[in-house]
Amino acid sequence: MVMTTMLVTFACTVGLALVVLLSVAAAPMRRRGSRLIARLDAWADRALPVLHAWRERAARALEARVRDRLDASRTPAGEERSTAPVR
Repeated sequence: MVMTTMLVTFACTVGLALVVLLSVAAAPMRRRGSRLIARLDAWADRALPVLHAWRERAARALEARVRDRLDASRTPAGEERSTAPVR
């Protein structure tokens, strides 16, 4: 358990350091024609449309679930939505 926690902490720390480093250094490296930044840009150009489509699909699914729960909460238990009101 301790080893897993240490590995996760290390991975998060290194990942955060890389994100900060690349966010600061990407512009100058891009101006100099860095192959690393070119590869990252190419990967992002391929991955971002896929990620955006996945995010939109997940948002639609979440919206449908929320709408279903809201509809279910408005319908009294044991009563169908198509029943006529009791007189």
